[in-house]
Order: sequence, then C-alpha cells, then structure tokens
Amino acid sequence: MVKYLLNFLCIFLFLSSLSFAKEAFDEAFLQKEFGADLSHAPFFLRFAYSKEFNKDWKKTDYLERKAFLTEYETNLATDQAKEKAEAKVAAAEEKERYLANKEALLKEKNRLKAREAEEKAEKLADEERQKEFDQAKKEQQQELEQMKQQAKQGNN
Repeated sequence: MVKYLLNFLCIFLFLSSLSFAKEAFDEAFLQKEFGADLSHAPFFLRFAYSKEFNKDWKKTDYLERKAFLTEYETNLATDQAKEKAEAKVAAAEEKERYLANKEALLKEKNRLKAREAEEKAEKLADEERQKEFDQAKKEQQQELEQMKQQAKQGNN
C-alpha cells in the first residue's frame, strides 16, 4: 500500500514538475528576449500596451509586463501556426489547380493525337482508293486497247 502511494506521489511530482519547467522555460525565454526586468520590449509592444491599458510601460511592474508579453508570444505563435496552415491550404489548392490544368492539357494533347491519327488513316485510305481506282482504270484501258486490237485483227 505504501509502495503504491509512493509511486503515485513520484508520478504526480514528476508530471507537475514538467508544467513548472515549462513556465520556468517561458519566463527564461521572456527574460532573454526582453531583459531581466522585461523592460526592453520593442516600441510597438510598448505602444500596444499603453494603447490597450492606458498606462505607460515604464510605470508597470514585472507581473504586468510578463502577462502582456506572454499573451503576445502566445498570440504570435497562434498567428504563425494559422498562417502556416493557410499557406499549406493555399499550396494544396495551387497544386490541385496545377494538376487539373495538367490533366486538361494532357486530354487535349491526346485528343489532338487521336485526330491526327484519324486524319492520317483517312488520308492513307483515300490514297489506297485512288491507287485502286487508277489501277482499275488502267486495267480497263488495257482491256479496251486489247478489244480494239482484236477488232482490228478481226476486220482484217
């Protein structure tokens, strides 16, 4: 029983220490970025704070600055994630449009190839018919010439 209680206590402390570590990491990041007392924020952040809360940045305490800067960093990360997601959606839409256009071009190309093949087949068929016609005409002329010669020989 004591063993289970100690296991539970160790797991609870471990998991809670991770959340505290995240807060410590966030605070260390803010101090590295904006100075130890968080007073070295860029002008646009100081201006946004004074506009939102009607209070000068220099007259704020550490907790107010930390809360504002933490919220700013959270919003910034959210906006970046949103922009990244929108960029992925836009890229996917562009890719889809590209593939649809490519498919349409391929269909048109295949249609043109089929038309050219059909025209070529028709042309070959016409040429073959013309050759057959010319051959039949030639044979008829030869038969006519033979008949004329036989008629001449028969008259003689």
